[in-house]
Amino acid sequence: MTDGGGQRPGSWEAMPPAGEAGRAPQSDAQHEQVQALVARIHELERLTDLLSRGKYLWESTFDAIQDPVTIIDQQYHIQRANLATAGRAGLDIRKVIGKKCYETFAERQTPCERCPASEAVRREWPARAELGCQIRQRDYQVFAYPFPGAKGSPNAVVMHYRDVTEERRLQQEVVQQEKMAAIGMLAGGVAHEINNPLGGILAFTQLLMREFAKGSAVRSDLEEIERSALRCKKIVQDLLDFSRVTTGQERGEISLSQVFEKVLGFLKRELLSQNITVAVEIPETLPTVMGDTNRLQQVFLNVLTNAVHALPKGGAITITGMHDETHQRILLSIRDTGMGIRSDHLHKLFDPFFTTKEPGKGTGLGLAISYRIIRDHHGTIEVDSREGEGTTFRIGLPVANA
Repeated sequence: MTDGGGQRPGSWEAMPPAGEAGRAPQSDAQHEQVQALVARIHELERLTDLLSRGKYLWESTFDAIQDPVTIIDQQYHIQRANLATAGRAGLDIRKVIGKKCYETFAERQTPCERCPASEAVRREWPARAELGCQIRQRDYQVFAYPFPGAKGSPNAVVMHYRDVTEERRLQQEVVQQEKMAAIGMLAGGVAHEINNPLGGILAFTQLLMREFAKGSAVRSDLEEIERSALRCKKIVQDLLDFSRVTTGQERGEISLSQVFEKVLGFLKRELLSQNITVAVEIPETLPTVMGDTNRLQQVFLNVLTNAVHALPKGGAITITGMHDETHQRILLSIRDTGMGIRSDHLHKLFDPFFTTKEPGKGTGLGLAISYRIIRDHHGTIEVDSREGEGTTFRIGLPVANA
């Protein structure tokens, strides 16, 4: 017998859990596939996170390099660039990508001469070159590393630009100092050896001149000998000045405006005769410098005389002075509107005996002596010139109470 529910007493049927009514029971194989898929998803998420972190680290490292670094293709288009590249170019990093490196970074219409990029691709080996003053008036040492493409051959180049402008300047300064020291020792010895016989030539020439009347042929010849001997004596004196070691005992506080006032007095007649105007922009409140007045006058006279010689048809000379409070130095600028100096002569300008003047009109010692005097005063002297556009001498001297 059964009860009213149609079930036998003492028996029951298992009901399906809520929500699974009508669903087929999951097999063990399906369960394993689901677990494997979940594990694969977790692994992909981990790899994605690693790739994101790696990309961030790579870009951070790339941008942390202070030297400009770029990746360019064989047509010089920039594919990647670090922030230093954009900073040197003065552009937003987003405006650098896709542009030609020589147009954007170097501001040129053609690739830089001796650019190592093409050599690195051709040889499939790193290349290096000194580009000189081709990139924004700076000296760069450039390294090119071939960047392999999908098939292993280079289709891009990693370019590393190292600014060596200051390094080259310091190297040239050291060479100049060594050259000055060596020539100074030689000049001192030669000057003393020449002085004695030269004095004898002058003395006997002047004695002989007394024996002949003015206007005679012999007297004219003797006068020519005297002029030549006096010129030699001046050169010897310049050599002695060049080799002279300053003890510092003659030094005191100097007003540069007063020094220039005296120096311009020496050149007044020459300036008027050649129609040269001079503008002096040195404030009277400019701090004094510590130095030897006579020797600094010699420096300024040499520089101004060169400026006058560069203005045979007239022109203008501007003298300015300012106080660099950060470094406690007085910065002087002597600028002329003359014919300028050839670029291949600039690095020789302070070399003893180097001159561009005609024979008999210059010994090539004026600027060399000036360089030596300024260095003895713990100062700096530099020149900037372009042929046909004038010349500017920049002199820096420490403030007296610095």
